[in-house]
Amino acid sequence: MPNICQHIEITFPDNQDMSNTPQPDTANLQTIFLIQQGTAEDMELALVESQLKHHPVTLVQVQDILSGATRLNENDYCLLYLSDELNAQTIPLLSSYKCIVSILPHPEGGQSIIGFGLHSELNEAIQDSLSCPMHAVDILKCNNELVLNSVDIGEFAGFKPVRMPRSGVFSRITNFCRRWKKIRHQVPFQVTLTTQKGKTITTAATAISVIEHASNARFVQQLIGDSNINDGMFHAVFLAPRSLRQLFIGMLKNIFNPPINMPDFIGHIRSAGMEVTTSKPIEYKIDDRLKLDNKLIFSIENRVLNLVPGRYLKIEKSALQSKEIFRTQNLPADDAVAELVSNTLPWNIHAGTEEFRDLYQSLRENAAASASFLTLMTLSTMLATLGLFANSAPVIIGAMILAPLMAPIVSFSMGTVRQDQDLMAQASKTLIYGLCLALFAGAFIALLIPLHVQTAEMMARVSPNLLDLGVAIISGIAAAYANSRAEIAKSLAGVAIAVALVPPLATTGVALAWLNLDMMTGSFLLFLTNLSGIVLAAAITFSWLGFSPFKRAQKGLIAPILITAVISVPLAVSFVNMVQNNTTINKIISVELDNAQINNVEIISSKPMLIKFDLIVARYPTENMIKNVKSALKNKLKTEFEMEITVVIRR
Repeated sequence: MPNICQHIEITFPDNQDMSNTPQPDTANLQTIFLIQQGTAEDMELALVESQLKHHPVTLVQVQDILSGATRLNENDYCLLYLSDELNAQTIPLLSSYKCIVSILPHPEGGQSIIGFGLHSELNEAIQDSLSCPMHAVDILKCNNELVLNSVDIGEFAGFKPVRMPRSGVFSRITNFCRRWKKIRHQVPFQVTLTTQKGKTITTAATAISVIEHASNARFVQQLIGDSNINDGMFHAVFLAPRSLRQLFIGMLKNIFNPPINMPDFIGHIRSAGMEVTTSKPIEYKIDDRLKLDNKLIFSIENRVLNLVPGRYLKIEKSALQSKEIFRTQNLPADDAVAELVSNTLPWNIHAGTEEFRDLYQSLRENAAASASFLTLMTLSTMLATLGLFANSAPVIIGAMILAPLMAPIVSFSMGTVRQDQDLMAQASKTLIYGLCLALFAGAFIALLIPLHVQTAEMMARVSPNLLDLGVAIISGIAAAYANSRAEIAKSLAGVAIAVALVPPLATTGVALAWLNLDMMTGSFLLFLTNLSGIVLAAAITFSWLGFSPFKRAQKGLIAPILITAVISVPLAVSFVNMVQNNTTINKIISVELDNAQINNVEIISSKPMLIKFDLIVARYPTENMIKNVKSALKNKLKTEFEMEITVVIRR
């Protein structure tokens, strides 16, 4: 028969000093009942008998025990050399007789080896059977069948917190690829878990594993907490990812650094009893024995088995623990379950309506054109207009913070991605009210102020380009993310400053009062750039965060994408002109002149091009010097232009 070590990928830490372990008085053992399923001709069985040659041994066939032909008594010492399947049948019977049980590693007993912490070598395991102390321990049952190690539903994809030898990076990457191919087509199943204390959850899971304890080092203690084979509890760990993306990232992290905290898509329940119900019959394994059912009932029988454990099973003489653990707060619930169990895992997360009810309600309130919104919109635009005339950046920043326009835009984005016509209509109405108020307030203030000079702050908002669209897109992402996370909602003020929605509207209002078409077109284009960029980026972010199925979101994203694409055309032209002007300015500044220097260059797009600059000289330039400057610039630029020179005398 093959050696069991060839079939089990697990290493137990050798953390017990057997010389210091209390030992039973084996001299008083009258007889060891060796319960076996083969004959003495088997090589392994012969080895067992040779190791026990100094002890009185009675060979017993397991079928005689199971049939009742052989009846054992209380405190009879039973050494089991059986397969997992026969151990599962025999141990409860010996427990009812109150026999002392010790288990040996059988070639077909891999789950027993893991569950009872056995040494995989027969020699060592027999010595442990004769030297380790006896303990009264719990037994775990599933549908009245003994669980030697674990009950498993589905594929844990490497997330089952198992302590195995740490392989090399290449091997871990290979395992990752193999597991990924296997699990990416899994369909989550609906499951309801109800504990003995009455706590319950209905979720969509892809795998469930139930074990009695983690003392055999199979489950990492940092993930499920303290456990013991005689603490009166068992553990259920279930894998419930919302998306392939979430699972992919978690698996990728696991390659380089196994988790020490419970990932969001893994739940953990510790209880003394639990009922697991699925919507339809599902395959599961009790210690690799395949079963089919739609209801699994788990129960603990407290300290009914007199066990001589293997050296790797740590048993503490602790009192029974009655405190349940129910860590399921991050798992899919409510209508998210129905979406997940209908098909294979989606690439993106699906959040159920119940799970973001508070956010959705908040966005509906923000979409309303309330009195406070209209008041703040008017005041912020008036403040921004005064800041534009005063050329004061701090005043304009204050207006940005005061402006409430971001709220209905984010609400409109959510309505777009979820195809909520009512939310979109309400947010659109509020945006139109805010837009009209801003234009009116900006024009009104401009008519009251007896100034007609375009300040630097005004000019900064009449030539938008692709950089402004980039700012709007990033701000939209930040706004959607901040709204979806209550703990970082305070960051919305920073988003409002970054995107600057009101100052372009105030500039447009000023241009209306002055009837300046170029200024009006440029500033309103900047507002449209901010609006379209925010709506598109926020909608995509909400979809990415799982607030709408991707297929539904696709329909809503068509219009924002088209509008943003159209707006990007003049922005791209403006950006190209900016790059060309910057190149021209660098060429002009690099021109070497005798006793003169060019500074503060400004390019005005016209035909021919107008170049404004300061000419720094020691004395007022002559006509020939001006001609030489123009000739040098013409040789450098190789194009027609006009000059507007401001002479600066350097002393």
